Order: sequence, then structure tokens, then C-alpha cells
Amino acid sequence: MRFVKTPKASSTAPAPAEHTARAASTERIVGFAPFIPPQPRVLILGSMPSVKSLEQGFYYAHPRNRFFRIIGHFLFLQRHPQCPPVDLDSPQASELIAEQTIALLTVAARQEALNSLGIALYDVIYSCVRPGSLDSNIRDVEYSDILGLLQEQPHIKLLVTNGSFAAQALQRSTLRPLQKQAASLPCSYLSLPSTSPANTIKLPVLLRSYYQLLPALGLSRAKS
Repeated sequence: MRFVKTPKASSTAPAPAEHTARAASTERIVGFAPFIPPQPRVLILGSMPSVKSLEQGFYYAHPRNRFFRIIGHFLFLQRHPQCPPVDLDSPQASELIAEQTIALLTVAARQEALNSLGIALYDVIYSCVRPGSLDSNIRDVEYSDILGLLQEQPHIKLLVTNGSFAAQALQRSTLRPLQKQAASLPCSYLSLPSTSPANTIKLPVLLRSYYQLLPALGLSRAKS
């Protein structure tokens, strides 16, 4: 099992040029440095940035990935704590969620939202060979030093994996070795469904799972 020391964290996007040329090839690709807000509360881990993300230079860039729709909804909750909660069981749930979501259309807006909420981003895999964007094509993996990053960022109280592939990779690279040492993570851990368009569950169902992040972010669905 190969690990790579965590690159220097940043609260701004890396330049996309260093990734673009290799993003769609069968050569080794390298992910981004961690995105770490000034006061991170939650660290969300993916597997490896998609071809689209590598081209754009920031996480979760595919236009049908629901990640930043969820973040936009969380930002709305932060700014409008008195707003009534969405009924996720309503037939109009998707429309109601859209009404309570701030559009995050640029990398700068996405970074600002993450900084405001205290959400850090990184990937379990530091580098790999992967034709295209599918996780199932990933091979020849070098893992990120997630434990080292958590130790460097003691304000992070919740670690989250986005999708089953990221969860499985974290188990192999970090959680199982810790268990063999009778040790544990320095924070809580939560495995959540993928926000990728490959996961076809509806947004209200997905959001119900991601609402589990709200307490760690100091948010709630509604306040009286």
C-alpha cells in the first residue's frame, strides 16, 4: 500500500493547467491539494476528481453532480435560519429544495460557500491510472495521508466519504490499519451516498442523508 504525504492545503483553487493535459489519458493522474477553510469543521472525501473537475481545476465540477446543489442549500440554511424546512416527502420536494438553494456557479462562489460553512475537501486517492472518470477504472493507486491531514487540522470534528468507492478506499488505506493498531480516527466518521450523476437516487433522498452533516456545521433545518 502506497501513501503520499498530504500536499500543502489551500483555501483557493489550484491552477487547472497542470491537470488538463492528462485528465482523459491512461497516464497517471494526480488529484488536487486539500481545500481547507480557515476554520474547518467537516472534511468530505471523494475518490479522485473527474475528468471535468481536473479540466476546471476544482472539485465536483461535473454539471450533473449534486454536491454543490447540496452545499448551496446548506448556505441558504445558514443565511436564513428562520425559513421553514422543506418537506422531503412532498411531491414538490425538488422544487422546494431549489427555492432554498443558493446557486454556486463559479469556482470562487463555491470556495466562498465552503469557507463560510467550514467544509474542507480532499480525496482518498492521491494519484492513480484511470481512463475516463469512472471509479471502476481506477488502478495503480497511491493513497492520500488522511490521518496525517486530520492530525494537522484538529478543528475537524467529522470525516465524511462521498460515495461507496471513497468509503471502501478509506477502509483499505486508513480505517483497517488503524483497527489493527487498536487505534481510531481523531474525529467522527460518516459514510454517505455519492452525489455523482452515476448515483440515480433523487435529490430529496440524497439530501435526507446529507442532513446528517448539519449538527457538525452548527446548522439545523429550522429554528423557532
